[in-house]
Amino acid sequence: MSAHAEAIGQTATPRSSIWQGFLGTASVVAYTVLFELVRTLVVNSFGENALVKFLNGTLRWLSVLFIAMAAGYALYRFAAGYGVKVRTAREMDLIAGLVEPGPALADRAPRRYPRPPWRVSALDGDPIATVLRDLPVRDFESVALLAVLDAIRETEGRLPLARQPSAPTAAMQLSDLRRRGILAEHGAQRFRVRQVPKLPDRATVTAGPRWAAAVTALLHHYADRAGRWAIALESRRFAGGARRWFETEERYLCALVAACANSGIRFPAAALAHLVRLGDALDVWFARNGLAEHERGVAADLSSLRGLDELNRDLVMLRADQLTQRPRRYRPWRLSTSLAARWEHREALQGFGAVPLDLDGVADQLETAWWLLPRDDVSGEVCTLINLAVVHIGQGRLDAARDRLELAESLTRTGRDPDGRAQTHETMGVLWWARGEPRRALRCWQLALTAFRVLDDDPGIGRCLQHLGSAIVAAPDHATLVLPTDPPLTRTEALRQASGWLAEARRRHPAARHAEHYAAQARSALLAGRGVRDQLPPSRRTPLTRIDLWPAALEDRT
Repeated sequence: MSAHAEAIGQTATPRSSIWQGFLGTASVVAYTVLFELVRTLVVNSFGENALVKFLNGTLRWLSVLFIAMAAGYALYRFAAGYGVKVRTAREMDLIAGLVEPGPALADRAPRRYPRPPWRVSALDGDPIATVLRDLPVRDFESVALLAVLDAIRETEGRLPLARQPSAPTAAMQLSDLRRRGILAEHGAQRFRVRQVPKLPDRATVTAGPRWAAAVTALLHHYADRAGRWAIALESRRFAGGARRWFETEERYLCALVAACANSGIRFPAAALAHLVRLGDALDVWFARNGLAEHERGVAADLSSLRGLDELNRDLVMLRADQLTQRPRRYRPWRLSTSLAARWEHREALQGFGAVPLDLDGVADQLETAWWLLPRDDVSGEVCTLINLAVVHIGQGRLDAARDRLELAESLTRTGRDPDGRAQTHETMGVLWWARGEPRRALRCWQLALTAFRVLDDDPGIGRCLQHLGSAIVAAPDHATLVLPTDPPLTRTEALRQASGWLAEARRRHPAARHAEHYAAQARSALLAGRGVRDQLPPSRRTPLTRIDLWPAALEDRT
């Protein structure tokens, strides 16, 4: 089959532009006016013919129907667009107050983890110390600790016979706990639990309202923080800071989830909801970082929690790769179909490893996933369309692949899912290269690399550097498209710069499979050129181990 041939009978991904064109306001008005003109001419030509009179009334109602359909579609598009604007504004409000962490020091010390606290009989029965003893973690940010103490204080104020005329504030309680040696400093603005009571036992404490309020406040704090930074990962403005925040906090958050899962305690419903939100945020981070959903064990830990509702249990089991069959339909339908779409998508990706490889079957499953996705799940749609385009490229259906990528590009044109848009440009570069149009391919990879650098996405940067470096090694003449030409660029210098890109690609994305192969080709070509007296010093003919010149940036002006 030729590269441009299309298989017959394949399910086609629908294009919203078809309906926009057919039901667009100007088009409907034009169609209706033309329709009315033809109807009038026919009626006037045939006069009092009974059949024409009968058809005249029917055709008039068809005109009204077209107008009603256009109005309904316009209202639907307006409502959908307004909903997107409201959600986007809400997300921007959530991350507007974030303060990004700065870059890490070159010799940053690793975070210290506290030793177990001492058990002291003198503290037996202390209401706050017993709660701190049985929380899932032993060290806290000061802001999280204040939230926990505030929750305990408010709970005590609601208990009978526990009302005080002037209850101490959370800050006062924190000072008192430090004075009594229950808490100790554990770095800047962090505290660890140093001493705890022996009695009462754990079951008694965790059954009480103070512990329930404290653990819910603790999980709410970290779920809220992680959720906001997960949104920031999708923002060009905050993506770099969000990545640094997750790199710093990931280990602590994973340990928090694991401690909750291994505690054997049945958590309050509100606390479980915050744990699920925390898992959602970590899932976004893992996906952005190129990690498998179950690689850190977070999903498996969440699936072992007692009291999860069916929808969330199916979701975490799917992430943990423990869901063996497609989840059944249940309410709310939108979440149910979204989960089913994710299951179909995962099954399709697993099909890539099947022997023999059935690309047609993988494409069908990806089509099914695309149809199940809610229309407002732009990230899900873009991800599915990109994978579908990759399958079509493997099938040799390059026109179908281009159609899928153009749809993904149109979905992200408003600024939603910038990482998905960068991946769309990256995959479009692969498509243009497969079609034999290297200049277009290089331009797409430049667009993608520029976007990935803004988003501080190491795997994406590594993949694009691999694409560009291997392309220059294969065809050094194209180097003038992505490197400065003043002074004039030589073949040797082009290969040298490409070797630096490939070295950086391996460093940022160790899974880059072809970087080493093309780096070896570049080394061989540079060594072969050493016998030529080309006026270059030996240092200018040695392969690079780091980037000397980045490929020229290319901004997305669409």
